[in-house]
This record gives sequence, structure tokens and C-alpha cells, in this order.
Amino acid sequence: MTPEEEVQRGLDAERLLREPLLVEAFEKLEKEYTRAWQTSPARDAEGREKLFQMQKCLSSVQLHLKTVMQNGQFVQKRTVAEKVREAGRRFLPG
Repeated sequence: MTPEEEVQRGLDAERLLREPLLVEAFEKLEKEYTRAWQTSPARDAEGREKLFQMQKCLSSVQLHLKTVMQNGQFVQKRTVAEKVREAGRRFLPG
């Protein structure tokens, strides 16, 4: 993947993480899973385990998007720094 593609993926991930409908969905599901877990009967260990797994999957999606976003930001900063160094070399006597 080119640096430009990584930066674009990072921007796309950031846009998704700020998308109101997606933010709402993450928050709603997190609350629903937590509420269902808290109100589950003590004998329903299997149900609580499924809720735990669902919550972990939700967190994994969020973490993946955050990681892609942060990677894109890192690549963008690195690319800018490389361009600044290259421009500086052109102007140094040598």
C-alpha cells in the first residue's frame, strides 16, 4: 500500500469514527449489551458469555478503525517530515 493510500485510509477511518450515525450505533450497542448483561439471570452463564463476545467484537471494530486512523496520521507526519528534510537538503551548501 502506498503512503498516499494509507493516509487516505486513515482519513476515511477518522471520518467514520466521527460519523454521528456510527457513533450512535456504537454507543447504543454498548449500552444494550451492558444492560442485557447486568439484567441477565444468574443461571444464564452462556447468555452472558455471548454478550461479552458481542461487546468484544464491537470494541474490536472500534479499535481497528482507530488503528487505521492513527497509522494514517503517522504516515502523513512521516511523509511531511521527509519532504521537509528533502527540501532542506536542496538549500544546504554542499
